[in-house]
Amino acid sequence: MKRPVKLGLWLLGFAVLAMLGLWLEHERAKARLAAFKAQLIAKGEKLAIADHVPKLPPALSNAAPDFIAAANRLTELKPEFQPQRMRLIAPGKARVTWQQPELPTDKEPDLWPFVTAHVEDNRDRLAEMATALERPEMVFDLDYPKGFSLLIPHLQKLRLAALQLSFACVVDLHGGQTNSAFTNVLAAVRVGQRLQEPLLISQLVRVAAGQIAQQATWEALQHPGWTDSQLRELQAAWQITDLRTGWLGALGMERAIGSSVFQQFRQSPGMLDENTSGMGGSGRSFWDELFHDPAAAATRTGKFGFGLIWAGWLSYSDEQWALTQQQLWHTSVRQAWTNQASAPAEQWLKRERGTMTEPPRLQRFLSSVLASAIDNYNRRMVAFETVRRLTFTAIALHRHRLQQGKFPESLSALVPGSLAEIPRDFMDGLPLRYKLQSDGKFLLWSVGEDFKDDGGDPTPVGVASGSSNLPDWLKGRDWVWPQAATEAEVAAYHAGLAAKRALSAPKPPP
Repeated sequence: MKRPVKLGLWLLGFAVLAMLGLWLEHERAKARLAAFKAQLIAKGEKLAIADHVPKLPPALSNAAPDFIAAANRLTELKPEFQPQRMRLIAPGKARVTWQQPELPTDKEPDLWPFVTAHVEDNRDRLAEMATALERPEMVFDLDYPKGFSLLIPHLQKLRLAALQLSFACVVDLHGGQTNSAFTNVLAAVRVGQRLQEPLLISQLVRVAAGQIAQQATWEALQHPGWTDSQLRELQAAWQITDLRTGWLGALGMERAIGSSVFQQFRQSPGMLDENTSGMGGSGRSFWDELFHDPAAAATRTGKFGFGLIWAGWLSYSDEQWALTQQQLWHTSVRQAWTNQASAPAEQWLKRERGTMTEPPRLQRFLSSVLASAIDNYNRRMVAFETVRRLTFTAIALHRHRLQQGKFPESLSALVPGSLAEIPRDFMDGLPLRYKLQSDGKFLLWSVGEDFKDDGGDPTPVGVASGSSNLPDWLKGRDWVWPQAATEAEVAAYHAGLAAKRALSAPKPPP
């Protein structure tokens, strides 16, 4: 046999062996991922999108259709005319919006004419939403298998609805219409309470709506005209808000959608170029780009080549790393709820991460994108669960004052009359902190993000990364339920706004 032929056969043999080796490595990576998924399923984890899709309730129980029909007809109030509720004007002190004869900003001397007219224009729609929310469930018929391409336009309307209901609450309190104010604040609470949609973005909108409802609730509690039955109903609405189900459901759906994305990208490696951050192309065909910009075409070829390598070999370890991280989040959230405390769960999560060896960047290429927002999501859910507990405890304290003529010496006085047990601080698991002050008012607080009790100190401090979107009163040393600012404090704040208006006012011509 001639030498060139022998050399060709040797090269062909090496090529076949190389292809066989690559195929075997592909199969081994695929098998490792399948085995890991089987382990998760054996532990009771649900990895398919269909496992997390909520069932549509009977029409008579579902608030969604009538609620969104009314919410879609709401008109929006320009941001410069929106009244701030529970406006923090000093550490631990907030202005009671509805009590103000005039409602100034640094641009307008009085917002009341604008916001009152807006609420009256939307009065019928607000009433329709409140009526719809009397139904026990709110489930929207979404096409969940579309994954991250899912259309969710209703979420913007949900947040807008909560905002409009809070405006109506303060307008009604300002005008002495307490029954209407109660209807609106209760409806605002129910917006977040009813939404159990298993999507991270849906749960974050739910938290945003809940924070709006908390501000309206605080404003309402400054009014002395409530009956015990009204306060009891408002307290119950906050207490039955089930954050755990939506929280874990969203994490589960996020994991399931993530796995479907991995599968889509394996089948079409070019999708990495089109969808992954920082890898977008010019939109031209490859041949057109080769003619006009050879360097860009070469880069594009390299990206596509990486896509093929990733899809055939790296994607399996990439997805396994994503599932590993997501399982840590699931476990830590479950631990937090079991222990009624986020601190031990957060410490556990940190220890577990410290024992793990992070794979090379190319083996966590897509997992790092899919997992980038989870820590911030969990932090915001922890914060809102703490806010929820502070809120219904504050309502119980006001019920006690209504019944007994004063706030109690300790939270234990609320049990069993207003509360079944003393609420725990979701940050560290100990009872919420409470102190009756010499002036008859109270301090109620959580230890906050640092898990350290500073004795109810609301002094602002720096916040952890990703927490900048928390309300101002959750940026203190402790998270202290605000007290109403004094008339002098409000007057000083309003004087500062007047000074800013004077500086920005156009000067008259000479």
